[in-house]
Amino acid sequence: MEEKTFAPLLIAGIRMKGKYPDIGAGFARLGKAVGRHVCGKPLCLYYDGEYREDDADFKPCFPIRKEVTVDGVSVRTLPCGRGLALMNRGPYDQLGRSYAKILQHANERKLAIALPTREVYVKGPGLIFKGNPKNYLTEIQFLVEP
Repeated sequence: MEEKTFAPLLIAGIRMKGKYPDIGAGFARLGKAVGRHVCGKPLCLYYDGEYREDDADFKPCFPIRKEVTVDGVSVRTLPCGRGLALMNRGPYDQLGRSYAKILQHANERKLAIALPTREVYVKGPGLIFKGNPKNYLTEIQFLVEP
């Protein structure tokens, strides 16, 4: 668990509703649309305050170098702020344990979580090779309200 200050970040994203595995298709569409402008690790914003099995509200995103205009893609700057971060090693379907830890930490300190929460995919499947899910690294980030 780490307390962090998050810098502002220019992102391009596609807002979606559906199942969590649908995120991959969102990243594929987004990559085709803004791939040459990407300048960092992919991330996903989550707008629900709880786990949603079939109708999650999320936005796959890429940090980008400059503002671009592409149909179906929104561009904005994520705000700076203070927050909590926890690095998870392992498959995406096991992120729940790390979420429980970070939420417990926030609750113990009486911190209010600001939505959307973020997942930054530090190491995951590649475009060609899936890689070993046991080695995936995902940083869970929660901004806290002042």
